[in-house]
This record gives sequence, C-alpha cells and structure tokens, in this order.
Amino acid sequence: MRHCSSRILSLPLLLLLTILNLNACQNEPTPLIRIAERKISLADFRQEIQPLRAELVQLPAQQQNLLLRQALSQLIDQELLLAEAKRRGIAISEQEMQHALNDLRGNYSQEEYLELLRSSEQDPAHWLQQLRIRLLSEKVATSITRGKIVISNPQVEEYYLQHLEDYRRPDQLRARQILLQTEEEAIALRNRLLAGEPFAELAARYSISPDRENGGDLGLFAQGQLPPEFDKILFKLTPGRVSQPVKSSYGIHLFLVEKRLKAGVLPLPEVEATIRRQLQSGEENRLYQQWLQDLRKLTDVQINWEQLDKLHFDKAE
Repeated sequence: MRHCSSRILSLPLLLLLTILNLNACQNEPTPLIRIAERKISLADFRQEIQPLRAELVQLPAQQQNLLLRQALSQLIDQELLLAEAKRRGIAISEQEMQHALNDLRGNYSQEEYLELLRSSEQDPAHWLQQLRIRLLSEKVATSITRGKIVISNPQVEEYYLQHLEDYRRPDQLRARQILLQTEEEAIALRNRLLAGEPFAELAARYSISPDRENGGDLGLFAQGQLPPEFDKILFKLTPGRVSQPVKSSYGIHLFLVEKRLKAGVLPLPEVEATIRRQLQSGEENRLYQQWLQDLRKLTDVQINWEQLDKLHFDKAE
C-alpha cells in the first residue's frame, strides 16, 4: 500500500513540473533567427544594426524593410562564417588585429582614431568586432580557396588587352625640392648646386620641408597634382637642370627635375603583378561566395519574418 501511495502522491509533483516547464517555454521569446542551434533574438538584431540607425530613420517603411532584410542576410552569413572559422580552428591574434589597426589608422594615434569613430556615430567596440570578423573572413576564404586557383599568363595578357585604358598614364615627372626661408639663401644654395654639389645632400642639410629626410624627393607626379605655380616651372624645366628660386606661401623653393616620363600605356611587365593579384582576388571571392551559397543551402536557417516586418525606426526614438 505504501508503494502505491507513493506513486499516487508523485503524480501532482510530476504535473506541477510539466506545467512549470510549459510556462517556461511559453515565456521564452521566439528568436528572430535560428541558425542550426544558434538563436538570435530581435533585441540582438537591433543591437547589431545600430550603426545603420541614422540611415534607417531617413527612409520610408518599405525601404527600411529592404535594408533590414539585407542586414539580416549579412548577419546570417556572419554567423555561418564564425561557425566555420571555429570548426577550422581559425582565429585572429591580437598581433594581427594591431597590425590591421595600424594600417587603418595611418598617421592618427589610437585615441584620435577612436574619437574619429565616435564623432561619426560609430561604436568603437562594434567597429573592432566587425574588423575582427572581416579579418576572419579573409582567413577563411584563403583556407577554402588555397591551391584551387592558378592564374595563367594568357589570362593576364587577355585582361591587360581588354583594360588598356586603365594603364594609360599622362606625362609625369620625378623631381626634388629644397625649401628655404629667404631668397638670399636660395640664390646662395643654387650657386653651390650649379657648381656640382649633390641636390639630395643639400636638401637633407638645408631644406625646411619634411621631405628633406628623402633628399627632397617629390616622387612621380602628373600635372595638377602640385600647386599650379609649381607645375608652371616644373613641366618646362629640362631634366638635370636646377630651377630659379620659386616663391610660394611655404617659402622659397629650388627644384630639380630628375626624370620625365612621356604619356603612354604602361607596358605589361610593369603591371603584370598588379593584374595577377586582381585576378587572384576576384577568383578567390567568386569561390568563397559559391562556398557560402552552398553552406546556406545545407544549414537549417529559420527566420521569423513577422517580427522583422514589424521592426521600424522613427526619428523620435
């Protein structure tokens, strides 16, 4: 009898646990996206698209919905990428992140660059996350396409012939300058140059321009890339000759034209490496996009379109 009573008494407890479990399931919000076992809520999605808010509030409802659908598709691709990177054991080290940041920052300090992000209404933490994902994407793409792409010489030649206008250059000069404060200094230094002293050495010693560290080297340039008063002198100057002193708002300049390149089409050997990299990159991207498309078809992705269609952003928010 005690055994039967114990079984009878356990029924209310079992029923209570079942009801509690049902209530918990009912209270759990339906995810906006379900990607295999991964769930993304509407709140998560709103947080993810926060950088788009300024653009969204300017759009009518129909265009907002189109942009939101694009963002949702990109988020799904991002989740697929992260899962694949984890499966392949691919990660981005802090050293790689720092190297990428240094390239992007250029001459800005880290604090200046972060302030620049904030002033453009970007969340630095989210921006850094997106940078890491972009670097991951490049690594995964390389892993997927490694050994599958060979760019042949005929492919390079065909591309070159089809894009000749892209490799047409105008007249160009390679020149150096010495910047001084007074015309008297310029005349005295020009006399030393005419006597045979090396231009680069005197530029390094006396010029007040930052390019003094490179012997006053201005690099290659075409007309219109420097101030008009410089073009007027430089493009009439015979290579190897030193100019008369040229006055500008910066000071007094002495110029030396080292080389003149006539307008024309760059020969294939000069641009072959660039073309090969372009073709390689394009083919890598094509293979990666095909892989991503196939992965989408193989992965169970469920989207609550009703939730997405109700999402709307107003200026008053």
